[in-house]
Amino acid sequence: MISPKHHYIFSFTFLSFVLIPLTTSSFLATIKTADALTLKQSPPVALLTGATGRTGQIVTNELLKKGFQVRIFCRDGQKAKEIFRNNDDNGIDYLKNIEFCQGDLGNENDIQAAFSNASKKLTHVIFMAGGEDADYRVVSYQGLAKFAQKATAVECNTIRHFVVISTAWCTKPYSIASLLFNTLYFDTLPMASYYLGEQALRKAAAGVTDKNSSLNYVILRAGGLNSDERYAEKYPDAATMGLTYQQGDTFDFFGIAGRPGMSRSQLANAVLSAVDVEGQYTVEVTGSGNVDLNDSSFYQELRQDDNSKAVIANNRDDDDDTAVFDTHTQAVKQLKNTAIAASLGGIAMIGIYGWFQGLVLLLSLDAIIILLWSRFFANKQAY
Repeated sequence: MISPKHHYIFSFTFLSFVLIPLTTSSFLATIKTADALTLKQSPPVALLTGATGRTGQIVTNELLKKGFQVRIFCRDGQKAKEIFRNNDDNGIDYLKNIEFCQGDLGNENDIQAAFSNASKKLTHVIFMAGGEDADYRVVSYQGLAKFAQKATAVECNTIRHFVVISTAWCTKPYSIASLLFNTLYFDTLPMASYYLGEQALRKAAAGVTDKNSSLNYVILRAGGLNSDERYAEKYPDAATMGLTYQQGDTFDFFGIAGRPGMSRSQLANAVLSAVDVEGQYTVEVTGSGNVDLNDSSFYQELRQDDNSKAVIANNRDDDDDTAVFDTHTQAVKQLKNTAIAASLGGIAMIGIYGWFQGLVLLLSLDAIIILLWSRFFANKQAY
């Protein structure tokens, strides 16, 4: 028989070591579940770069229509406000759901502020910065690398999705597209910069060890981009078709990715369909395909990135960067040397055979060089 004293001791022990801990853990679990539900039920919040560009404006407006709140990282906040003030839809003012964050992708403090000063927890990052006027090394490589590092930091553990617009042929420095693009912007080597930006995202995602905070990402390697107006005018049949997705950087420059390519609206739809994809994917995308513009179910059938090599490469970033830039530089130099040799040969043939025959022989030689280059060098994959 338990005495009143023993009953008191037993009750105190039960209360201290069983009931209170159980009640406390249940209470904390309830709070944690409530926080998770609140986060899930709250409007998603996307941090965007390149939102004021032609493709970016389409993506931003569609996200707002879908109920997203967006935080726009831009170089000129006032200009960005004017753009989206004039982009209202049927009188609906979307500015109330937009935050503007002025900064430069070359400034680490600006990038830090883009993440840390957001009024609400970020859930998505969509990186669309780039274009003809960009410093590709600063934007497509270093800027994307810093965004990836911030997105995978502990303090940003609410970010679950990251979408990047990259470019096809970035792993093939000897392809016609890479050579043309790298020659035009030789100082910043855009194709090398795009590839290194991709790698930076893969490395950052691979470095996340908490399974509950893993980062889903989609890298979209766009092939051939046209304005909507030009695309509809020159390629009316393609304008009514869906998208083509492939993996392995296998687009043919003389195929559909080179011409007709895709419209900006089609690329915007590819971005929008990727924002909530679960997994880590790198895909090439262009038009003239059968995939519906808004479809994302096909990702389940694709191969996810194997980022095990990216973890190993984290300790030798500088060597990797130098090797990639050197490879693309060497490819451009080889093209220039070939062009010089062909020009000298052409001058010699004109001197020997005259203008007409010499010119015909020169054009024939150039065609043979392009054919041989395309056959033996263009598809050489460097990484």
